[in-house]
Formats: sequence, C-alpha cells, structure tokens
Amino acid sequence: MVDKVIIRGIEILVASTQTALVEYLFSKNEIKVGRLVAINAEKIVLSEENRQLRQLIQASEYNYADGISIVKSIHKKYPQYRHIERIAGADLWLALMQKSAEMAVPVFLIGSEAVTLAETSAKLGTMGVNIVGQQDGYFSSAQENELIERVQRSGAKLITVALGSPKQELFIKKMQDCYPDALYMGVGGSYDVFIGKVKRAPLIWQKMGLEWLYRLLHQPTRLKRQIRLLKYAYYYLANKL
Repeated sequence: MVDKVIIRGIEILVASTQTALVEYLFSKNEIKVGRLVAINAEKIVLSEENRQLRQLIQASEYNYADGISIVKSIHKKYPQYRHIERIAGADLWLALMQKSAEMAVPVFLIGSEAVTLAETSAKLGTMGVNIVGQQDGYFSSAQENELIERVQRSGAKLITVALGSPKQELFIKKMQDCYPDALYMGVGGSYDVFIGKVKRAPLIWQKMGLEWLYRLLHQPTRLKRQIRLLKYAYYYLANKL
C-alpha cells in the first residue's frame, strides 16, 4: 500500500517496503508516467534556497523518502507510519531495472562518464534490460534538444538521469515537457555504485542510517553540502516539519 504525507511542504510517498513502491509504479503491469524524485534533508533545504527546484519538486508526481532524516521526520509527524523505512535511491533504481527486464520496458540511460555508462549498460544488458539509448553526462545545453528528440524517438518508457542534483531535476523537467509518456528518475551516483566504481557504506552503517556519514568520511569535500543538515536538524527538533 502506498500513501502520501507532507514534510516541509513537500508531498512524499510512503510505502511499506521498496517492493510495494515498485509494484505501485508498475501498477497493472504498466509503468506509470511522471517524475520520481529522491527526497532527503539536503534536498529539502536546497529547495528552500532555490525556488525553481522547489517548484519542480512540489510538482513531481512521485517523491520518495531516500534520506534517513526524512524517514525519521515522517515517523515523528505521522506516528501511524512508524513502520516505514528508508528507500535508498540506488536500491530503488536497481529494483526498477530488474522489474523493467521482467516487463520488457524500454530504458534510456543518461549521465555519468562515458566509460561508466558503457559498463552500466553492458551489465544491465546481461540482466535482460532493454536499453534503447544512452548518453553520457557531458553534453552542452545546445545539445539538449537533440538529446530529448533521441529519447522520444527511442520510445523509452523509463529514463534514468545521473547528473547530480539539482541539474538532473531541471533537465528531467525539460524532457518531460517535451515527452511526457515515460517515468523519469534522477539517480545521482547510482551507475557508479552499480558497477562497483564507488563503494556504498557497509550494511550495518546503512541500517543505522549513517550512510551519509560514511560518505562524508570518505569524501570530506561533501562537508559544505552536509552543513544543510544542521538547518534541517533545527526543523526536526523545533517540530517545523
């Protein structure tokens, strides 16, 4: 079962499990259309600094709780949903790829470096995923319209974009305006994780909700981004959710 809640003015889907969310997105053996956006504390604070991003997220059809801070916020504001757990974007993306293979859904991959994208595509191919097109993340704004035309001609029904936030959300909205008949998902670094280029936190860290800290310890350059967590912590402690 999938319901909806509101955190800081953002509508977020709540699903009992990741499997339930995947089944919801593939309801009646047909993939839904719209934008699937991962919501974490950093993105909520960033959206409050960037009006365009906030409008995009508020208009997104399927926001889901990717960050542990968001899950804890849902638990606090909506006690009836204390059973829900975090759905990591990388895990959800892989589950959607597996379901797409089962349902023969055509997939288009965008983003990351050319080598990473090629390895991702090849590995997905061994899983039976129908890749109908791909484009690395090094394209100019002048090439965007041509890329959107390629996506549309491919007939893709699931398009995943690894450009980082908020760039991927902005580009996804532009694609959706031209080609609305597909499900779009911003996936950040999921391709790198999938091929083993980037290691995720050990499972114990993930279960404790400390995957963000593990990444910070291995990538100190993320510190500036994590400062936004302090602002979100204030929202949480002050019940401004």
